[in-house]
Amino acid sequence: MKLLLKYYIGFVFLLMLGGCSNDFLEVKQLKSLQVPHTIADFQAILDYNFAPGNTAHTFGANGSDEFIITEKRWNQLATESNAYLRDVYVWSQKINMLQYEQNMDWSRSYLYIFYANHALYGIESIQPTPDEQIAWNNVKGSALFFRAFHYYNLAQQFSFPYERSDNPNGLPLRLEPDVTVKVKRSSVHETYKQILDDALKSAELLPAETKRTNYIRPGKAAAYALIAKTYLLMEEYEKAAQYAERCLSLRGQLIDFNTLGADDPANFYEYAFAADYGASNPEMIYYSVSDNGYTTALNSVFKDRAEFHPSLLALYEPGDIRYKVYFRPYIDVDGYRFLVFKGSYAAYSYFSGLAADEIYLLNAECNARTNKIDKALDDLNLLLKNRIDRSWFSPVTEKDPEKLLKIILLERRKEMVFRGTRWQDLRRLNKEPRFAQILVREIGGNRYELPPNDPRYTWPIPQSEIDAGGLTQNPR
Repeated sequence: MKLLLKYYIGFVFLLMLGGCSNDFLEVKQLKSLQVPHTIADFQAILDYNFAPGNTAHTFGANGSDEFIITEKRWNQLATESNAYLRDVYVWSQKINMLQYEQNMDWSRSYLYIFYANHALYGIESIQPTPDEQIAWNNVKGSALFFRAFHYYNLAQQFSFPYERSDNPNGLPLRLEPDVTVKVKRSSVHETYKQILDDALKSAELLPAETKRTNYIRPGKAAAYALIAKTYLLMEEYEKAAQYAERCLSLRGQLIDFNTLGADDPANFYEYAFAADYGASNPEMIYYSVSDNGYTTALNSVFKDRAEFHPSLLALYEPGDIRYKVYFRPYIDVDGYRFLVFKGSYAAYSYFSGLAADEIYLLNAECNARTNKIDKALDDLNLLLKNRIDRSWFSPVTEKDPEKLLKIILLERRKEMVFRGTRWQDLRRLNKEPRFAQILVREIGGNRYELPPNDPRYTWPIPQSEIDAGGLTQNPR
């Protein structure tokens, strides 16, 4: 991996500049002291490089059905460095792989995995004293979580969806810091097994409580949430619900949107949530944001560039406060009114981490699928009570499992706007004929379609990685 190798060569210099504790940053006279060697050093490596981490969502975000770009913007892309997004946007069979290399989803994720591997390798060389055990556990648990979290997000773009029968098109699993070692692709089952193994081990090591002002460090609740999300994709619904409940027992508080003043004209144009790394957000479990590539079009959802997908906006019914919390009217200099997204839990960036609202919906879905109707209704109604205007709220009472499941999935789409989850939801739900759908783009007088379970739901691996590592490319 050429880019990763470049980072590896300069790793010591990076650490000396900003990756470790103050003591470690001091100029050392002995070469043996110029590398991280204490628990604090390895914690500092994680804090610096995952503060917060960017997640791999560029392709899935631009390929899903949450927003559409205008024809004008489509034409502009042809002359820009990210012109490959034209191919991504229409799920092209042939993508401009030279420009495709500009995207950081793959390389940056593996760089994060390298940092996690480096911390894991280093911390194992330290025998902690009883007084150091908690700090040692936090380093190892955090590194395992970070590795699992980034492999999870990579798998949603570059690995085929999980199915009962295995598929060879999983991820190359790097589990040590030596990036010169060539690693072949693992199968899909092996990929998800590694994600689970890391997340389960991290849950044993991480603290049950994390500081309310620091969600860039994961805690036990974050590990439980990631485990639940992984089991959901594996269709292990009983296990997913089990870990969702463990997560919510630690981090189950919800924001009452009735208290956000969404009807106050003074708040129409204000971002709904503070840019404080989730410190003031009681729903926050783990804070991360999407890579900049995610927002190439989305960050400019306004006139002549992009707009929200009409099918998404049509979902919000009267009394649903989310519409006013998530979207704001914007008036440009010509007086043209259009919508802008203001509902990210990361304010100006796009939140892609873990929060309680998602886990409530996950738990409700899994309980509906396993015929635990009362539990599903409890979680669903608890969320909706905090999202619907009090004068409009009426609890869902649907007892039919199939109908209830449809309601929950609909609420998931309305709740999880621009969280980076829509693409993975499309991939997993397409396996069920009752939920499968054809995505359609109409632009420049042409119609483009993405049928359910199409190989194009998995994006190509960058060609440089194919060439350098001898990897097999994803079929399209």
